[in-house]
Amino acid sequence: MAKSLVLASVIALISSAAYAQAPAAPAAGAAGLTTRMGHELNLSVQHYDYTEPLGEQIDVKIHGPKFGGEYTGTFALGQRGRWFGQFNVRATGVTASYDGSCRPWQIVPSTTSPNGYRLTLGSASPCSESGDADWYVDGRALAGKDFSGARRAIAPFAGVGVRHLSNGTTGNFNYRTQEYLYVPVGMTIRARTTSGRVLGVTIEYDHLLRGWNTTRGSLLRGGTVPATSTAPAFSIGDFTDTSFKQHKGWALRANASYQLNRSWSLEPYYVRWRVSDSPVSEGSVAYTVNNITARQTLGYYEPLNFTNEFGVKIGWHFAKR
Repeated sequence: MAKSLVLASVIALISSAAYAQAPAAPAAGAAGLTTRMGHELNLSVQHYDYTEPLGEQIDVKIHGPKFGGEYTGTFALGQRGRWFGQFNVRATGVTASYDGSCRPWQIVPSTTSPNGYRLTLGSASPCSESGDADWYVDGRALAGKDFSGARRAIAPFAGVGVRHLSNGTTGNFNYRTQEYLYVPVGMTIRARTTSGRVLGVTIEYDHLLRGWNTTRGSLLRGGTVPATSTAPAFSIGDFTDTSFKQHKGWALRANASYQLNRSWSLEPYYVRWRVSDSPVSEGSVAYTVNNITARQTLGYYEPLNFTNEFGVKIGWHFAKR
């Protein structure tokens, strides 16, 4: 939060110093450079890459192309037209591929377990799967102010955002979900190109207030592990769901919007999230050896992870300018 407040203060100081003498109405040369009121719909195509860097272990990657749709509604706040409010909702998804590691369930003798064995995991080996349902929805409410000069305009803004992600690894829809509550702070700078069209560049910092992560182990089917030279066969199942809270993270966003004409625009963009480790949470699983069932508590956590998204949007603006 401290970073967000500092950035907001810097934006406010720069804006007021540069445009303190600006008149109530936009300068004639800046016509078309201020934030456009009305509605905008866009479609996007992008590449999504989620990574958990695990050091000496095999990194986890969830990746693939995605397609999205977005709505933005912008309206004036007050009579002078400098302040504006904005609502934005975006959905993107289809499917993704998983590349990472798999570790087999094993049992080892234990004098404290009712069936004489406790669960453990074997050595990791590379594994992958594809076609997993993967999507997210991101909603934001923003407020900002336009400061216009003769050749360019600047619009600092801030607000609140909520992001919901659903990941279907293991082949189960909604197996893993995340919700982020965050504070976006940024600015848009617009200028007219030599061809007379408007180019706008937006840079934004998002500060994560809280993240919630749920892994639905209850969706996993049980199975039987065959006997080995050191342990009898056993069955495993009845996994519990596990929830995590994430307290530290941030995102950076950047885009460049080029107006093709009064209605259509083209916008390449980039988003990067970094979210820190979660505290350890407990879950449990049942396993049966020699017809005796025991339940073991296990510790889980959400590791440090990065998300990178590159894409291009094409937008259609309608209603007010």
